[in-house]
Amino acid sequence: MTEFTPKNATYHGLLKEVDALYGGSLSPAAAELALGEVADGVVVTDRHGRIRYSNPLVSELCGNLVGLLPGQLLAGSLPLVDDGGAPLDLNLSNGEAAGNIPSRRELRGNIHREDGELLEVNVVIHSLREGVNLEGYVLVLRPTSEARRISSRLSWQSSHDALTHLPNRQTFEHTLQQLLGTDAGSRQHHILLYLDVYQFKVVNDTLGYNAGDALLIALAKILTRCLGKGDLLGRVGSDEFALLLRDCTLEEAKRIVTRLREAVNGFVFQWEDSETRPALSIGAVSVDAHAPPASQLLASANDACSAARDQGRNRVKFFGDSRKALEKRRESTWLAEIHAAIREDRLLLYRQPVVALQEKNRVHHYEVLVRMQGRDGDVISPGLFLPAAERYGIIDDVDRWVIRNIFRYMALEQSSGAAGFHYAINISGISLGDEYFADFVLQELTEAGVAPSRVQFEITETSAINNLDRALVFIHKLRAAGCSFALDDFGRGASSLAYLRQLPVDYLKIDGSFVRNMLEDEIDSAMVSTVDHLAKRMGISTIAEFAETPELLEKLRLMGVDYAQGFGIAAAACLPEISGPRPSSTVN
Repeated sequence: MTEFTPKNATYHGLLKEVDALYGGSLSPAAAELALGEVADGVVVTDRHGRIRYSNPLVSELCGNLVGLLPGQLLAGSLPLVDDGGAPLDLNLSNGEAAGNIPSRRELRGNIHREDGELLEVNVVIHSLREGVNLEGYVLVLRPTSEARRISSRLSWQSSHDALTHLPNRQTFEHTLQQLLGTDAGSRQHHILLYLDVYQFKVVNDTLGYNAGDALLIALAKILTRCLGKGDLLGRVGSDEFALLLRDCTLEEAKRIVTRLREAVNGFVFQWEDSETRPALSIGAVSVDAHAPPASQLLASANDACSAARDQGRNRVKFFGDSRKALEKRRESTWLAEIHAAIREDRLLLYRQPVVALQEKNRVHHYEVLVRMQGRDGDVISPGLFLPAAERYGIIDDVDRWVIRNIFRYMALEQSSGAAGFHYAINISGISLGDEYFADFVLQELTEAGVAPSRVQFEITETSAINNLDRALVFIHKLRAAGCSFALDDFGRGASSLAYLRQLPVDYLKIDGSFVRNMLEDEIDSAMVSTVDHLAKRMGISTIAEFAETPELLEKLRLMGVDYAQGFGIAAAACLPEISGPRPSSTVN
C-alpha cells in the first residue's frame, strides 16, 4: 500500500478535503497522525462522530468493498463489538461535554466483518482540538495479529486499483457474479452503470500522465460521494468506471444518473495554467434473476456506453434501446470464432471470374474471396465476420491466411499442369499500414515459387488514402517484384481524383453502386463513362463490378470498359480441387 507524505497527500486531495472540514485550519499533529498511520485503518470524524474521511484499508478490515462513506455516523457504520457481541461504545462526545474526553484512548474490540468473521483489533482514538474546543476524532484500527495485519494489506492491494483505491475490474466482476448467485430466484432488481470519462485522453496527451492520474483520482472522489449504502463503484479500465446500484429501479437509476452527471459537470479540473471540464458517457443495463453472467453484463453496459459516447459528450444510453450497441455486441462474439476458424482450418477460399469484355468475355483473372465454415458445416457469409475482424484488429490474420493459402494453391496449379490463372487478392487497410506486410508477401511468393506476374492486389480507395505513405511503399515494392494492383470501389470517396495520380495502379474497379443501375439512371451511366474515360487517359484499365445482366454487360462493352465481374457472368464458387496435399494454414 502507498505510504502517504504531506506532498503526495496534497496531490491526492486528502489534506485539502480534510482541511476544508475544519474551517481552513488543521493541526500539524492531526495531519501527521492521519498520514502516518495509513498502513492501518484510519477514520476521521467531526465532533458529532460523523465520518469525514476513511482510508482504503478500513473497507478491507470490515470485509466491505464500499467502506465507510463520508456523511455517515460512525456509530451506525463501523461494526465494532466487544467480546460478548454487544456494540462497542467508543464514547465519542458530541462536543457539549467534551472536557473529560482524553486526547488519546485505546480500546480492544472486534470488527464484525460482512463475511461473518470477527476480527480482533486495537482501536486508538485521538481527539482533535482547537484550543479548548473539540473539533473531531481520528480513529486508528489495527489488527492485533501482525500476520492478519499484513494479510489485510496484501488482500486490499490485490483487489483494489492502486491509483483511485477503488475495487479493480476483477474484484468488481467477482462481486457482481456473487450478487447474481445470491439473487437467483429472487425479485430483486439492480442497475449496472458503465462510465467513460470524456476528455481523459486529451488531458493525458496534452498535460501528461500525472495530470491524467490526478483527474481520475478527483473523479473517483466525486463519484464516491454520490454512492448510496450498498452501492459499489470500481475502476474497470484506464478511464472507465463501473457502478452497481443495488436494489434500484429504472426510475431511481435515472435520478442517480442525473446526480452523477451534475456532480461531474460542476467540476473544473485545474492543472497548472490549464482548465478542463470533464464529462461522462454512461451506459446502463438492468440486472435481475434472469441476467447473463457478470462478464456479459459488463460487456453489454460497455456497449451501451460506447453508443452514448458516439452521440457526443455527457450522454446516457440504456442497453436495449441501442441498435448500434446490439450490433457491436453481436460482432464481438465473432472474435473467438474467427481465431478458432483460423486455428482449425475452417476458412475457405472462393473465387469469382473477371472477364475481358472486348475479348468475348474470356476469363482474364479471378478475384479471391474468403468464407468461413461454421462448426455445423454451413458456409458463413463474409459480411457476418469480416466487419468484426476489421473492428477488432484481427483482419491482418485473415489476410495472411488468405495469401499463404492462395499462393500454395497457385503453386499446385503449376505443378499439376493445370492452367496457371491470375488471381486478385484483397488487402485490408490494417495490413496495408503494416510496414512488415510487404516483406511477408514477398517471402511467401518466393517460398511458393509463384510467378509474381500472376498476382494482383486489390486495395480500396479509402484504405489507400488513409495509409497513403504505407500504401505507396507497399505498391512500389510489390510492383517492382512483378505484381499488379487494382484500386477497388473507385468513385465512392470524395477525394478519388485528387489521390489517383499518386497511386501507381494498373486497374480501376468502378464502384458497383454506379454500375448496378446505369441502365435506368443516366447520372450513374455518365459516372461510369467518365471514370472509364479518365482511366484510359491515364493508361489504366477499368473493371466494372456488379455486372448482373446480359444487357448491362453489353452496355459496358459498348462504352469501352475493359473488364467486368458479377452474377451476370458467374457467382463466386469454391476453388476447384487439385490433386495433391492440402496446404497448411498456420498463421504467423
